[in-house]
Formats: sequence, structure tokens, C-alpha cells
Amino acid sequence: MRYLLVAIALWGIWGCKEETAVLETPLRYEYFPLGIGQQRNFVVDSILFDPQGTRVSIDTTTTFVREVIVDTFRNARKDLEYRIERFERSNAQDNWVLKSVLTESRTSTQAQRFENNFRLVKMVFPVQSKQEWNPLLYVDPLTKVDVKGEPLELFKGWKASFKNLDQSWNQYPNTIEIQFSNYENAIELRRGTERYAANLGLVYRELSVLNTQCLPCQGQAWEKKAQSGFILKMRRI
Repeated sequence: MRYLLVAIALWGIWGCKEETAVLETPLRYEYFPLGIGQQRNFVVDSILFDPQGTRVSIDTTTTFVREVIVDTFRNARKDLEYRIERFERSNAQDNWVLKSVLTESRTSTQAQRFENNFRLVKMVFPVQSKQEWNPLLYVDPLTKVDVKGEPLELFKGWKASFKNLDQSWNQYPNTIEIQFSNYENAIELRRGTERYAANLGLVYRELSVLNTQCLPCQGQAWEKKAQSGFILKMRRI
């Protein structure tokens, strides 16, 4: 019996030598963590361009945002959704005011965020360099939103892709960068990026949705020639 066990053990070792090791691609779920009690704090700086006849009014605001995951439920597809309460305040001394309720979910292949009746595909798994996907899988790309009375095609030209993986950024040792919009012509700009940190989630978002009819202004920075739209910068604190 002892010799039989030795023979089986050696056969197992020899058998392994003939097999090719299969390296699985890590899914990287840690970049979109979800759990009840999770709290995220952000500061949001925004610039609104409001057309008023022959001039453009520019309004700059700063808002503090807190998101808290408070509950879970199963949606119609039986996927687990996380219910998130979003609070805002104008400065650090004010009380938090509940502004909206949204949800996020994560399946084996993608992460979604449902907010303001828009369900966006924020990330796909496994996370791989230069991988592209449609963030508007559940949204009509021709949808218009009202910004200071001006209807804008917010989602025009949106296409998402991973740009930088496992990169140190600011105080975060491991982050990924996602570009979800990079569309530009003579009169429109739609450009947006997000950065996620491992085990934290979203730490930075920047989105520019700008329009202009000033054709002689070509070559100027969008901040100078924009006549409607907004620039938003959101960072975790």
C-alpha cells in the first residue's frame, strides 16, 4: 500500500508538468465596492453658463455632497440593488439636507448607477486596459436635459473606456481612470472622466457639457467661448 501511495503522488506531480497553467484575469470588483453603511463625502465645484440675450451669465457654486448606502432590495431582474440617500449642503457648517434617493448595483459583468431616471453602466468586469463599452445601454443618447432653461443633449457622443489601471493618483495608491465621454465639434463639447480607488470607489469626476454658437471664437478655450452648459468637478473628501 505504501508503494501504491508513492506511485499515485508521483503520477500527480508528473501529470501537472504536462498541463499549462491558466491565469485568470482578476475581476477587480474592489474598484466598485458596495455595502450597507458605506458613506461617501464629496465637494462639487460647478460652473453654469446661462445665455441672457447678447451676454452670458456665469454662475460658480460649491456644494458638499454625502451619499449613504442604507438598504438593499432585488429588482425585476433579481439583481441586488443598493439604496443610496444623497444629502447636500452649501458649506461645512450647515445641516445635511436629503436631496434624492438613487441606487447602485454590481453584477458579475458590470456596475450600474440609477439616478434621475437614468441607468448608466459605470464599469464593466473584468477591468482591462483600453476596454470599451456603451455606458448608455439603458439610456436614449438623444435625451435632452434642461440646464438654465436650455435643452442640451447631455449624452451626445458618450462612449466609455478604461484609460489608466492600478495607477497612483493624489493620496490614493491604486486607482483606475475611466473616460466616459470625449466628443467635440465646432459648437459642442461633451467630455467626462471618472477615477475610482481600490476599496473606496469613486474619488473624482469631471464633466464638461458646453455649447456655443460663436463661430469666430474657434481656437479659444471652451471656458471662454461657451454660451450654455456646465462644467462640473467632484472630488472625494
